[in-house]
Amino acid sequence: MSESSLGTALDGADSRALSCVTALRIGGGLYILADADGRGDLYYQVDAGVRAGLRSCEGRRLNADVVRIAKKACQRLTSTFSGDEQTRQFTLAGFSLLADVLALLDADISEPAEGHMAIFEKALEVASAWSEAVRIDGHGSLQEFELSCQRESVSLLREGGVLGLRNALGPMELSYRGLAKGVA
Repeated sequence: MSESSLGTALDGADSRALSCVTALRIGGGLYILADADGRGDLYYQVDAGVRAGLRSCEGRRLNADVVRIAKKACQRLTSTFSGDEQTRQFTLAGFSLLADVLALLDADISEPAEGHMAIFEKALEVASAWSEAVRIDGHGSLQEFELSCQRESVSLLREGGVLGLRNALGPMELSYRGLAKGVA
């Protein structure tokens, strides 16, 4: 996705919201894979940090303690994950994406930012790491599906703000979750 397809620059909070939603969307599958590896508790802590970041994009105060705990949990999750070889590359790439999003939450949101562009690119890399060909929600590959979700997310943010973006997240998460359940 090129920056020109996004139109005008987004402010820092909008960019962070897109990054958080991307992490949560892919996290729908990561949760299943982490839980199957006995590390669901660590994933929940990471998820809580990303969700706290998303809430802060709606004007709430960012809970720095939750984000700090999430960062530590993400490091532990990455270093201890020993899941199925078939999904290992996807899962570890996804954990790296989560770590990057958590790091973005510490960035200054008062400046215009396009941090989500790097997250979007990394999310496409994560999707391409899925070990087998899939058809998902009418798309011929996981990477195609992810690109579609990214475009839809930008549109939703522009039309309905962070609340509209957050409200549409569930079905996207469930698509990733269903994919992971098929192999977990």
